[in-house]
Amino acid sequence: MEEKIQILWQSLKEKGATNSEFCELIKNIPELREEAWQELKKKNPSNNDLRFLIEHVPSMLTVLWTELKKRNISNYELKNIIEYVEPLRKEAWKLLQKQKPTNFELRDIARYVDVLRHDAWKILRKNNPSENDLLYIIKFVESLRHDAWKSLSKIKPDISSLIYIMKYVPELRKDAWLMVIKLKKSSEVVAKVIKEVPELREEAWNRLIKQDPDTDNLCMIMKNVPELREEAWKKLCDRGCMNVDLRFIIKNIEELRDVAWKKLLEQGASNDDYCFIIKDVKGLRVQAWERFIKNNPTNEEIDFIIKYIPTMKEYAQKFKNEDKNSILKEIIKNYGQQ
Repeated sequence: MEEKIQILWQSLKEKGATNSEFCELIKNIPELREEAWQELKKKNPSNNDLRFLIEHVPSMLTVLWTELKKRNISNYELKNIIEYVEPLRKEAWKLLQKQKPTNFELRDIARYVDVLRHDAWKILRKNNPSENDLLYIIKFVESLRHDAWKSLSKIKPDISSLIYIMKYVPELRKDAWLMVIKLKKSSEVVAKVIKEVPELREEAWNRLIKQDPDTDNLCMIMKNVPELREEAWKKLCDRGCMNVDLRFIIKNIEELRDVAWKKLLEQGASNDDYCFIIKDVKGLRVQAWERFIKNNPTNEEIDFIIKYIPTMKEYAQKFKNEDKNSILKEIIKNYGQQ
């Protein structure tokens, strides 16, 4: 076996092994570790090569760490060593602090390294953490969650941050929702909560209908929240809906398509409405086309069909030409020379 390994090893060297390949040999083949390391040194290993080996080859830790410290070690390399190499953690943490760690590095250390969690959080708080930094801690670091929430609350978080917490942090869901209420956010915000947070859906819906939600919010709920679809539809009908709203429903909400189509016809569909139904709703295309051609469409409206609905192009072109021919015949018949 040893002879076979040597043959393969020589073959690999002759073919010109890469740094990555040498690293894999050092990691996985103890018999070749020293030779592969000497070959790698000749090729001037990168910091990342050394960092990889430090993480995966404990027997070479001292040699590799000594070599890496001779260089300019990046924060990323130090962060990884802190996370994955316990014997070097304390020393690497001191070096990282001297190099002014970024919030990204501090977040990860707070999440993954128990013994340095509070130290990293202390520095992070002094580093003017962003909303994203605080959200990361809130979601992933349970022991720091309430501290991070207090910090976030003081900076008046964006609604997207509050919805993120409502979705992913059950422990703080109610607190985030109460903040939305306290800040008197618009019906659009409450509608987003209805869409994104099932656990608060009923409560948010009851609040929304008291705020006289606009048509866009009701349509969004009809599209995305099946259990409130009928209620939102009734609310929309009670307040009155425009044709463009009905077109949206016909296109996007199959469960309400027939009733919305019926209402559109009752309200009086325009050729513009028919054009978009023909374009967007295959199931109603024939019905809409039949009504469209009976409604004296203009050339511009027919051209819309020709341009945007390839399957109807032939019919639209034929209708357009026939219409011109009939007009020409009518003119000649009634006003031509006797």
